[in-house]
Amino acid sequence: MGGAEGYCANVATKLVERGHQVAIVADESTLDGIRFERARVAGRGSILKNLGFFMESRNVLERLDSHLIYGLSRIREANFLRISDPLHSAWLDLGYDPSLPFSFLRRISLRHSLLLWQERESIRSCGYLVTNSNLVKEHLASYYRVRPEYVFTVYNGVDHERFSPLSKKERQSTREMLGIGAGETAILFAGSDLKRKGLSHLLRAAGRLDQPVKIFIAGAEKDPGAASLCQKEGIAARVFWLGFRLDMERLYQAADLFCLPTLYDPFANSVLEAISCGTPALTTRLNGASEVLLPVCPELVVSRPEPEKLTNAMKYFTGLSTGEKDALRQKLYDRSMDFSWDQHIDQLEELFRRYKISS
Repeated sequence: MGGAEGYCANVATKLVERGHQVAIVADESTLDGIRFERARVAGRGSILKNLGFFMESRNVLERLDSHLIYGLSRIREANFLRISDPLHSAWLDLGYDPSLPFSFLRRISLRHSLLLWQERESIRSCGYLVTNSNLVKEHLASYYRVRPEYVFTVYNGVDHERFSPLSKKERQSTREMLGIGAGETAILFAGSDLKRKGLSHLLRAAGRLDQPVKIFIAGAEKDPGAASLCQKEGIAARVFWLGFRLDMERLYQAADLFCLPTLYDPFANSVLEAISCGTPALTTRLNGASEVLLPVCPELVVSRPEPEKLTNAMKYFTGLSTGEKDALRQKLYDRSMDFSWDQHIDQLEELFRRYKISS
């Protein structure tokens, strides 16, 4: 499952465990014991699929006798709408080069105009909004003039049983299995959307480092464009493509540094997973998860995914002594303990109770 599906499964399961009656409205569900109402998605391509679910979910929801609707994607008239995917209006500014010819026409293309319409209708018709970072809360105010009293930031949680540090002996064994030698620095990148997650910026930054590092890429098969860039930067022999992995916790535990130089992420849970494994994370202020890192290590948060800034941040990290790195790992692990799924559900329940009282 992807992050959105995993979030849905996690929250639905925990709400049921706490005695709530939950129905999932989606195209499909593999969760046993939780009511499932299908909103069929027809057609091919993202345009038809997004539009199909937007229309069909409303028909299904109208048939349900629900006390509260918690929307996890673009739907109409949710009591609470969670913005966890990139806000499309912001992404059009952050993810595309405005200097390109006729870039201003992008917003009126069929795909983008339909997504913007669905986003606008979802936000306009909902009761309240839930964001997973203050970054998204600021974007809602900027792009849609949503008043702050209608937006609640509820940070994501992390599974501390799965994502936890290894003992030194276990960690060394895991590093050996990945081919990481003694004294070598291993940088981990994870993501399937290589453009948005900023892989090319990481590769350019690594090419500027004085000392060699090994870069492990999880979540995607070898990309021809990225492979060509590795050759150009002279780092091809030190870049390893791991593809889709079910054992991400082992990769976090083995790495020295997790790097996600994203162009825009409301809250990349991978950052929280990494530090929960005791692995420092380097990311950008355009990632809502940077709000977790900033109080502990602002040196590993760059304003934008520019190679020079990333290189300087990596140099900062590699320049730390062994003792300083160990201390940083511990501080970030301690920080991760502030974020659990039980705390997340506690905050949601409080918001839901407040809604029911006010209604």
